[in-house]
Amino acid sequence: MGAFLDTLRCTSIRQWQEEVVRPLTLDFEPFNEVPFSASFKLPLNQPTVIECQFSAGTIIRRLEAIKSMSDTFSFIIAKTSGVCCEQNGYDRRSNRGEAGLMRNDSPMRMGSTTGFRGTDVLIPRTELEARGIRPDDVVMRCLSPQNEALGLLRSYLQVLGKSGVGSGAEFGTAKAVREIVQRHIFDFVALAVSWQGAVGESNLESVVDARLRAALSYIETHFDNPRLTLEMVAHSQGISAAYLRRLMKASGRSYLKIVNELRLQKAFKALSEVGRNDRTIFEIAMTAGFSDIAHFHRLFRARFDDTPGAVRKKSCSLG
Repeated sequence: MGAFLDTLRCTSIRQWQEEVVRPLTLDFEPFNEVPFSASFKLPLNQPTVIECQFSAGTIIRRLEAIKSMSDTFSFIIAKTSGVCCEQNGYDRRSNRGEAGLMRNDSPMRMGSTTGFRGTDVLIPRTELEARGIRPDDVVMRCLSPQNEALGLLRSYLQVLGKSGVGSGAEFGTAKAVREIVQRHIFDFVALAVSWQGAVGESNLESVVDARLRAALSYIETHFDNPRLTLEMVAHSQGISAAYLRRLMKASGRSYLKIVNELRLQKAFKALSEVGRNDRTIFEIAMTAGFSDIAHFHRLFRARFDDTPGAVRKKSCSLG
């Protein structure tokens, strides 16, 4: 699938038939007189995760079109409500945040009278079976948004989508990163469709990676809160502070170093803005998340080998 699309947008049934039906073996029946539109994109730059959006209507995979389909499944996470799915005599109605597994080598119908947005994770049967899942036993089962593994998968995809999968420095090469991310995503799908979907404070590599990424993302968006603590970050992720502290230590990260660096960088940027002298150094430090001005000065000088006042003076001279 990655061979034919990175981002694909269709604005007519004719375009759909020429660019989508042949490679994906999918037909589409628009709903009444609603203007047709559809789009696909690969947010993680790999063909196993597809973000899709359709106007009101029904997607159809017919029996005669699936002879060449491999033994794979689609784990579909709905981002809209009122999505009706039919396959092999089973009917399922999905609402926003719910998910379920569907076969790709069987006829199916899926659609909505109001349009559909969702994420499709393509996963081979062998990957599910290798994780102890018998996929034929769990197809068309509707998973609640309260399913812990499903929630963690959604969070993982969201964080990766915002930051990008990475350049490869984290695990070695860009290819290695994609392979690791794909393995982790498959882990979460398997956990989600298992009988309990429980994750807890697991040491499973995929869970550790997702928990850590989510915590770091939370820190990046809340570091300027002077009351932020590691305990608050852990609570926001539904885990214990001891577990998060253990994850950060194992990854070689320090909560205080991360928070201080983010705060110092924000303060440095504000002090370096040419022509911006409307705020005092104290106000800038407080806005960055520091609550002790003396502590801020010590950390700033140690980090940038200069004082906040000197940095501001240089920016003023440039203006």
